[in-house]
Amino acid sequence: MDEIFIIGFSFLILGIILIFLSFFLRLKTKSEAGLIIWIGPFPVFSITTSKEIFYILLFLSLIFILFLILFYLLKA
Repeated sequence: MDEIFIIGFSFLILGIILIFLSFFLRLKTKSEAGLIIWIGPFPVFSITTSKEIFYILLFLSLIFILFLILFYLLKA
């Protein structure tokens, strides 16, 4: 249980750091954005500003689903 908490908390901190970094980098460059709505372990809805962002979010969603499957198999 402690390992999963540490991994989840690490991802949370990494996400916050990435948000702050993207804010500071956005001041110099053009920004694009995307959003994926999840219900449980399944991505249901996606909003993006370009096709490139859509494919990046799709790739990240697949990696996230693989992590969920891996953690499920390790727990069993």
